[in-house]
Parts: sequence; C-alpha cells; structure tokens
Amino acid sequence: MNFRGSRRRRAEFGIDLMPLIDVVFLLLIFFLITTSFARPKDEQRIPVNLPSGVTGSDTQSDDPVTIVVAADGRVRFENDEIAGADLAERLKTLKKDRPDAAIMLRGDTEAAHGSVVETLDAIKASGFDKVNLIIKKRSD
Repeated sequence: MNFRGSRRRRAEFGIDLMPLIDVVFLLLIFFLITTSFARPKDEQRIPVNLPSGVTGSDTQSDDPVTIVVAADGRVRFENDEIAGADLAERLKTLKKDRPDAAIMLRGDTEAAHGSVVETLDAIKASGFDKVNLIIKKRSD
C-alpha cells in the first residue's frame, strides 16, 4: 500500500447558489406584483385627489358603499360608472336591501362643487341619513 503515491480526489461538497438566487428573485417579483394590487377597490380605476382637513374622524364600517365623484364629474357607484338617474335608482335599491348601509362619498378636489352636491342630494333623497365624506387627514 502506497499512501504517498496515490492521490485521491476529495469530493467537494457545497451548496449550489443559482437555484436559491432564482427562488429569491421569483419571490421578490411575486411580492412586488401582489402589493400593487393591494389598493382599495375604489382607488384602482379612477384616481381621486381627496381634499384635506384637520377635523375629520376615522370611521369604520363592515361593508361600506363607496361613491366616487372624479375631477371630470364622472360618478362611480362601487366601481361602476353611472349617470345621475341611474344613481338614484341604485341608491333606492340599496336602501331596500341594506337600509343601514354606510355610504362613503369620495369627491375629488378638482371636481365641480355642483357635482358633489348633486351626488350628496341624490344620496339624501334616497333615504340615507348618514353620509361619510372621505378626506385626507392633514397634519397641522
């Protein structure tokens, strides 16, 4: 037996990092994509620049109904673009189905005052007593 003359190759053990890097990049892409879809449902279609105020209070509701008045005067009822007469009809149906529904009105800063008032008037005419006007909280 010649121990000095025979050189055996040692088996090299190690972790191959390429699959690990692939998995990390896939997870990164997954989280980036899913966080872009995590916005509230009423902010996905029409961007609304909300007015700011100091005296607002936080309101929590289980299943609020959101009405959005965009800068160009378009009105959306739960992500469906709707005209004035259709809004009144949908609100009357909502009042029959859910009389205690929380109404959230989001009016854009650039929206005409008349558009927001007409929408508020339609909500009140359909029988809802409480309407929450959504604003951005200003830090003063």
